[in-house]
Amino acid sequence: MESRNRFLSVLAVLMLFVSVSAGVVSAAQTDQENIEVGEIPPMVGTDDAGARATIHLGSMSTDGDGDTASVAGVGSVTAPAGQNTFTATYSNVNDVDNDGQGAIYRLTVYDALGVAHTTQKRVDWATSGTISVSFNSQGSGDAQYELWCETHNWFDTTTATGGPYIGDLDYV
Repeated sequence: MESRNRFLSVLAVLMLFVSVSAGVVSAAQTDQENIEVGEIPPMVGTDDAGARATIHLGSMSTDGDGDTASVAGVGSVTAPAGQNTFTATYSNVNDVDNDGQGAIYRLTVYDALGVAHTTQKRVDWATSGTISVSFNSQGSGDAQYELWCETHNWFDTTTATGGPYIGDLDYV
């Protein structure tokens, strides 16, 4: 009888640990992260009168139960030089809240000087939405954009990756 009580006590402690761990992982994955790499202030003499365009670059989707991830870009894009907002949609299906599965979506857009501007969204439930990044292109020229996503299970073990999809971007 004592052996059975000890086993049940250990099992209860283990279940409590898994429960708390799932809550911590879920809480850590709920915020959108904006990461600006090497941000450069607006150039002197450029017209920076607010956002000029909002440009959709593609979509990303993940399936937690199916362990799939995919990205679809829109191909070559032309954007006006100056301040722009770039967007991509995301969708995560077959994922129960706080079940340990989750997904990460990342949009990276380069300016005309080659500086990366990145935004990332982490989710731990079935959801969809839009992520965006806004910046000044720092003039005209050739650049690129990148879409990437993944789905993962407990302890952030990657189960599928979509992308990266790399598209051509020209600032004119």
